[in-house]
Amino acid sequence: MNNDKASRSRKKVLDSAQTFLGLARQTIAERGPVLRGAFQLRGTRCGKDGCKCNQGELHTTAVLIVSEAGKRRSYYVRPPDRPEVQRRVERYLRFRAKRAELSKLSEQVLGATDDLLDAIAEPHRPQRQRGALTSIPAAQRRRVRPKR
Repeated sequence: MNNDKASRSRKKVLDSAQTFLGLARQTIAERGPVLRGAFQLRGTRCGKDGCKCNQGELHTTAVLIVSEAGKRRSYYVRPPDRPEVQRRVERYLRFRAKRAELSKLSEQVLGATDDLLDAIAEPHRPQRQRGALTSIPAAQRRRVRPKR
């Protein structure tokens, strides 16, 4: 057993776990509601002859893009609803970012735990007796006699 490596591995496990726990608390503290999807402002042309959009100054249209049954759908967002829809989508994106970070930290905790196991594990070295390998000490072994 390598005590220095085990000590470093224990510290790494604890540090990673504490970071994970802190981020988990932040994630739990996130308050909803959230909207799964993406908020997007698009420029559109109305098609009227004398409109400013024909000279390049496009009309602003807000859409919420969501995935439904594996297909992307866009929904028009009315101007009075835009700030709230945008806040909810931003909450969702923050939540997803924290989840991704939790996933990475989880891998770090597990990797550090594996390193600790490697540091504290000892190889099995069976005792030799009369050419045979056995892991049971001689004092604890019973001799089995073949039946006649």
